[in-house]
Amino acid sequence: MIVQFETSSGTIARAIGAKHYGADMAVKYITTDSRLLDDKSLFVPIAGQKFDGHDFIEEVCKTGKCSSVLTHKHNGVAIADRYGVSAIVCDDTLHAYMDIARWHRKNFDIPAIGITGTNGKTTTKEMIANVLESQGRVLKTEKNYNNEIGVPYTLLHLNKEHVFAVIEMGMNHIGEIHRLSLAAAPDVAVITNIGEGHLEFVGSTLNVAHAKAEILDGMNKGTCIINNETKHKDIVINKANDKKINVITFGLTGDIRPATFAVYADKTVIQYDGIDFSVYAYGFHNVYAILAAIAVAKVLGIPLKHVKESLERFKPVSMRSALRNGRCTIIDDSYNANPLSMEYAFASASMVFPDKRKIAVLSDMKELGNVSKDLHYEIGAKLAHSGFAYLFIWGNDARFYGDGAIAAGFERSQVCIYDDKEELINALKQFIQSDDVVLVKGSRSMKMEEVVQALE
Repeated sequence: MIVQFETSSGTIARAIGAKHYGADMAVKYITTDSRLLDDKSLFVPIAGQKFDGHDFIEEVCKTGKCSSVLTHKHNGVAIADRYGVSAIVCDDTLHAYMDIARWHRKNFDIPAIGITGTNGKTTTKEMIANVLESQGRVLKTEKNYNNEIGVPYTLLHLNKEHVFAVIEMGMNHIGEIHRLSLAAAPDVAVITNIGEGHLEFVGSTLNVAHAKAEILDGMNKGTCIINNETKHKDIVINKANDKKINVITFGLTGDIRPATFAVYADKTVIQYDGIDFSVYAYGFHNVYAILAAIAVAKVLGIPLKHVKESLERFKPVSMRSALRNGRCTIIDDSYNANPLSMEYAFASASMVFPDKRKIAVLSDMKELGNVSKDLHYEIGAKLAHSGFAYLFIWGNDARFYGDGAIAAGFERSQVCIYDDKEELINALKQFIQSDDVVLVKGSRSMKMEEVVQALE
C-alpha cells in the first residue's frame, strides 16, 4: 500500500511529535509494504501477528529508494544511519501511521462522512459516495480498507480536488474506531446497525454499541445518523447528546422512513417524500442503505432529485446478496456472515421468492466467542420460520443451525450436515433443481464463494 506524497521526514516527525535522526530527507511516497517502493519513500513497518515490517528495514534501505523509515525499535535507527536514510522514532508505528493521516486530514476543510456498523457498511458507503459524486470528486474507502491500516491509507490520498470524503470504519476490538475517528474527523457519522459481531473480542452487543459509538470521538458537533431499529441505540444517542451532536434516525421507523418499500429480484424501491428511489440491487438491507444515503443528503443540503438519479446508477458490491444464474437461482451472500446479516438474508429471500423451493447453504459465523453455539442455534430456529425448505451445512459450529431448525419445526430430513465443503458441494449438485433458490452464506474465512462457483 503506497501513497504519493510531498513533504519531508523532518516535517512528518514534527507533525506527529516523534524524534528525528539524520538529515531532513524529501518524502514523495509513504508505504507500509516493503515490496512497494518508489524514489524517496518513507517506509512504515507495521508489526503484525505473522510478520514484523521492522525485519525488512535493512532490505528496504539497501534499495536506494527509501529516504526515511519510521520505527519503534532502536536498531531501526542504526540500520537507517548505515545507509544514509533518516529515521523517525515513535512509540508505535501503527499509531504513528494514523497520526500522519490525522495531520494530513487537517489540511483539508471538506466534510467527511464516517460510516460504521455491524452490517451494511460497505453497501451504505458506496451508496452515499454515489450520491455525493453528483456534487464533485469524492474520496472513499476502497475495497475493505476500513481498519487501522486501511483508513490512514485512504486519508493520505486526500488532495485539493476532493470535495467530500466517505470513510468506512471497521473494528474487532474496543478503541479501534476511536483512533479511526480521531484521524478522519467526521462531520457526519452513520451507524448502520449494532449487532452480534466480533463478540469473541468485545464480549457483548452492549460493548459493540460502545465501540461503534467511538465514531463520535473525532467529531466537533456535526450530525450522527443512526438506524432507529438497532439494538442499544440509546448508548449512541446519549453520547451524541453529551457532545452536542445532532441525531437523525432512519429505518422503517424514525426521522427518515419510507412511506412504502418493496424488494424485487432486480431492484429495491422505497418511496420517501413523494419520490420513488430505486437501486438495481437485491436485498432487504438496501432499504436501510437508501434511507441512510437520503439522510446524509439532507444533512449536506443535496437535493433529493440528485439522490434519486445517483442511486439509479448504483452498482451492487460483489458477494453481498448478488443474484446469480447457474444450475438454479443463486443468492451469493458469501462475503461474510453474522446473526443480523443472516436475518436480513432470510427476510430478503422470503420477500422475493415466496413460492420457490428455497435451500439455505450455510457455514460458520466466526468471532462470536462463548455464545457462538447459542447464536448458531437461534439462527437455525429463525431459518425454520423463514420459508426455507432445506438446510445444507458444514463447519465447526454450523451443526447448531440444524439443532435450532429442528427444534423450531424442521424435520431431520430437511437438515443435511457435511464433514467438508467438497462433500457438501457434490451432494448439493445432485439435489438441486433448476427452479430452486439457493442462499449461500458464511464468514469470510469459510470461503463459501467456492460453493457459488460450483453451482454456477
